[in-house]
Amino acid sequence: MDDDVELCTLLSRFLEKHGYTVYSASDALQALDILERHDVGLIISDYRMPHMDGIQFTGMLKADPRHQGTSVILMTGNADGNVQDKGLRKGVAMTLEKPLDFNQLLNLVRFAE
Repeated sequence: MDDDVELCTLLSRFLEKHGYTVYSASDALQALDILERHDVGLIISDYRMPHMDGIQFTGMLKADPRHQGTSVILMTGNADGNVQDKGLRKGVAMTLEKPLDFNQLLNLVRFAE
């Protein structure tokens, strides 16, 4: 989930090339709609998003018993340690700084399986 369409497209293509099914959303509301229709094991979300940030989204996601086991990787261009700490408290599994290292992200996706 990222409101940067270009990054979202690049990530989707990269992960699909490695055999993953990807559902893309440009904001939390679209992501919630996808979650109602599909079983998702991992969410990669940007921190700064329209409607709610990635940490708020994760907190809402983890409050729903259907999604408590869903892993969340949070991407951020904000190197502030508070983002990482807040994310961990809400259930974010890992925080990655932008610009992303796609190979590092792939290793984390594989680990989350």
